[in-house]
Amino acid sequence: MADQDLVHHMDNDATSADDLQKTYTVEEFEVRVLELEKPSGRWETRSTIPMQSFENALTVRIVTLHNTTTKENETLMAIGTAYVQGEDVAARGRVLLFSFTKSENSQNLVTEVYSKESKGAVSAVASLQGHLLIAAGPKITLSKWTGSELTAVAFYDAPLHVVSLNIVKNFVLFGDIHKSVYFLSWKEQGSQLTLLAKDFGSLDCFATEFLIDGSTLNLAVSDSDKNLQIFYYAPKMVESWKGQKLLSRAEFHVGAHLTKFMRLQMLPAPGLASEKTNRFALLFGTLDGGIGCIAPIDELTFRRLQSLQRKLVDAVPHVCGLNPRSFRQFKSNGKAHRPGPDNIIDFELLAHYEMLSLEEQLDIAQQIGTTRAQILSNFADISLGTSFL
Repeated sequence: MADQDLVHHMDNDATSADDLQKTYTVEEFEVRVLELEKPSGRWETRSTIPMQSFENALTVRIVTLHNTTTKENETLMAIGTAYVQGEDVAARGRVLLFSFTKSENSQNLVTEVYSKESKGAVSAVASLQGHLLIAAGPKITLSKWTGSELTAVAFYDAPLHVVSLNIVKNFVLFGDIHKSVYFLSWKEQGSQLTLLAKDFGSLDCFATEFLIDGSTLNLAVSDSDKNLQIFYYAPKMVESWKGQKLLSRAEFHVGAHLTKFMRLQMLPAPGLASEKTNRFALLFGTLDGGIGCIAPIDELTFRRLQSLQRKLVDAVPHVCGLNPRSFRQFKSNGKAHRPGPDNIIDFELLAHYEMLSLEEQLDIAQQIGTTRAQILSNFADISLGTSFL
């Protein structure tokens, strides 16, 4: 949490009485560590970490680092900051590491164990197989933890500015502020961060995350035009230019800026194949205060619900006369864009099926070659899988 309540009075060299009476607001921020007193209780502030003047906390993440001195894993809180001093001052920031204390009597829950200034704004941090991955401006640095120092072991230069970092096993996904997404792999033998593939289009990234469906790995990204795109890595396909290019799997217009994804494991539906039990949904938050979710489903269910969606576009009255299918199409705002596959269904529209009369439900189900019971069963499976909402 950022606290902006502190106001400082700054003296002015001007000699006029009016100027001497002026006050200037300087924003000061802090990171607060909150703890839930008890289930359904209130949140209590256990620790406060003040930032320096003009310093903003850009990213906070819990990381697991391997201490090369003690040979043990440590769970730390990593904070990346930036000093915002206007366009005439070169950007700089800090990397902060904090350890957690378990004392019941201690008022301060965290203790600073490391601090180092960076030449660029530290916009993202993540842990990669016991190492700390740090994005500062266009440079990504992988460092090992000795217990008191971070030592760089690998680097990767991004095009402009990294806005997000995501890790699955030894794979790295990062989003650039103007140059879309990049997919990397980490090889400890040789200490190399290697580019596997990237999206060759121009995309102003807001957030990225891995979307896992069993053994299938997808890459989700949100952009400044309020779209959501899903890519995949397929080096054996001709369209991927020998694996250099990420291919589009789906695209969808959300209608709001998505700023953060959270990957949560779905509950398996009854009778689901064992290889599909390792499924994760992406919970996301928007700048207008909304919460949404994107979840993978099997192909047979998708085809059935996609047919239902097409019927509901005509069967359900449009809000304010706006076509829901047209609204969900990718918005490029004049930029060159090749339309991607239509592989996302709008559950907000599908939810209207249960609001129809029984006769209409039976009629629509018959038209798409299924039954009302089958459709409701699919709805129940999706609701069960995403019951964390």
